[in-house]
Amino acid sequence: MSTRVNTPQKIRFLKFIYSHDPGVKPGEIADEFGVRTSTVTRTLHELKDAGYIWYDPYRKASLTDAGEELTRFLLRRHRILSLMFTRAGLSEKDACTQAEKIEHLVPKNHIDQICRSLGHPCKGACGVIEHDPACCGVM
Repeated sequence: MSTRVNTPQKIRFLKFIYSHDPGVKPGEIADEFGVRTSTVTRTLHELKDAGYIWYDPYRKASLTDAGEELTRFLLRRHRILSLMFTRAGLSEKDACTQAEKIEHLVPKNHIDQICRSLGHPCKGACGVIEHDPACCGVM
């Protein structure tokens, strides 16, 4: 997997695909996010080339094992950041919005550090926080 998922759009698409198991059509993604189907198709090809999704034109896109693992981390990162913002006084809605704006900039080691400082929380403003055994020491 040579390509990093470092744009908000790719992150949103992966999360959307994850929430629509066993897969989603490009048009559904375009409708959800108000973008052109051609934009979705180009992004899906990039995610496919990176090894994160299975995708053939005119069919549904679904996550590979690597894509599912990455997306679970993306959700964890988002939820930890949103929890950090709510503990700083932001509303849950504002916390979620702000987390989405910056999450692609925050590396895993910083997320683990924030998780430790928050006491390895189980729930954030946006949902359940899945523990990472490397950070939280759980299996």
